[in-house]
Amino acid sequence: MAGETVKSEAICLSISPWSMTSHVVNWLTPAGIVPTVVKGAARPKSAFLGQYDLNYTCEIVYYARARGELHALRECSALERRDELRDDYRSLAAAGYLRLLASRLSPQGPECAAWHGLLSDALDRLCECSAGRVDVAAAVRDRRLAAVMAFELESLHLLGLAPEVEAESGAFAVRGERRLPVSPEAARFIRAVYASPRRPPPVPLDALRVVGVYYNLHVGCASEVRRCVMKLLQT
Repeated sequence: MAGETVKSEAICLSISPWSMTSHVVNWLTPAGIVPTVVKGAARPKSAFLGQYDLNYTCEIVYYARARGELHALRECSALERRDELRDDYRSLAAAGYLRLLASRLSPQGPECAAWHGLLSDALDRLCECSAGRVDVAAAVRDRRLAAVMAFELESLHLLGLAPEVEAESGAFAVRGERRLPVSPEAARFIRAVYASPRRPPPVPLDALRVVGVYYNLHVGCASEVRRCVMKLLQT
């Protein structure tokens, strides 16, 4: 792959400075995470101005270098800007948490296509919450929480760690013989997410807790960030 020019659809995960006028941008593509250097990105007449930002889905063309090196971004055009997130700090915080999970958990290779689709769908659902399509504050809150938790549960499924609910009001396994109690409402929510991730029922607070404990024990990823984001989304 090194030495080739690659064209791909990509979601912007993170942006950091590389020099006074250049950026390092990490992208989630269907083939894995692609780190690129964007030379001259901050210059007033740069062709990249306005073409990428956090949460954007873009079409990128980059020159591939050896593994472990920064690839050189040649072209970039925005396909989905998701501007609705800019006016809703709660959804924006949730989007940041989901990008963090994707950047830490998604694999390299063809298996990443499922992660790319999962993140794209979750960001679109957060945009729906921010676009004024749901008027009642409680309904907006539930929609945001459902979008985040659907992503969490689906990512566990992709990792091969999906919780198995043993009974309607039973428990699911946590590291071997230990069992984590699950209320009937939480059990129904978890099952509904797997059955229809775009239309889950309202999120019970018990489900927030039990999935957080399960995530922390099995994945151990961004637990403090999750705690802060979930607290914000409940306000």
